Amino acid sequence: MLFESFILGMVQGIAEWLPVSSEAMIVLVKTNMFPDSTSFTELISFAIFLHIGTLLAVVVYYWKTISKLVAQLFHYRSLGTERHQLHFVVIATGVSGIFGLLLLHIVEQYQSIFEHEEIVNLSVAGFLLVTAILLYISERNTHRYNVPLTTKRAVCTGLFQGLAAIPGISRSGATIAGMGILGIDKERALELSFILSIPIVLLANIVLNLDEFTAFSLYHFVALCSAFVFGSITIDMLLRIVRRVRFSYVVGSFAVLLILVAVVL
Repeated sequence: MLFESFILGMVQGIAEWLPVSSEAMIVLVKTNMFPDSTSFTELISFAIFLHIGTLLAVVVYYWKTISKLVAQLFHYRSLGTERHQLHFVVIATGVSGIFGLLLLHIVEQYQSIFEHEEIVNLSVAGFLLVTAILLYISERNTHRYNVPLTTKRAVCTGLFQGLAAIPGISRSGATIAGMGILGIDKERALELSFILSIPIVLLANIVLNLDEFTAFSLYHFVALCSAFVFGSITIDMLLRIVRRVRFSYVVGSFAVLLILVAVVL
């Protein structure tokens, strides 16, 4: 059991920085390597819980930016143009929280469909293809500038982030692609994407995972530590790769491979 929790935490710690769905990767690893009676909804809840480990890694990595945003909350009236980034984070978080909960409720209504390994693989692959398409559209938009972080862009980014409630849709992939489509340059989109992950992960765990905290065990502790350690080790290297690689082709190829595996096996 502890080996399983270590592996799942490691998967979260590595996959979180790539524009693939870390929840989907955890579902795939758990379903194919450690099958048991865990329901699909319980597995998604545990995957969301593991984000706390990588959230801590994000806080460490982006500490200067995050501490600046927190300080702005206490000096809001004296802020000038710096309000824009704070507004953007707050609005995008609110929109993604509401939209994500609605989508998650819909997913839960159809959880019986995901009782079979082949269906899980095919559904995850299908939504990974959606992520790949979003990334492809974003990568083709070469007209990116230091555009203002308007309310409209915040709402749209929140909707893109909310799509991650669907297993297979990458949160970082959807938000980075969405901001790219909206004209926000890639470097800024990367930073904003992971800053946006902090409040939404906290909110998701408060709303959905109180049971995980009340039933906290050594299994949970090992998984969280593994996610934090591997997340901290890999974040800088993997973000450098994401900045340079056209991940639409990588994600799309992986999705096609999953479909072939599900069909053949």
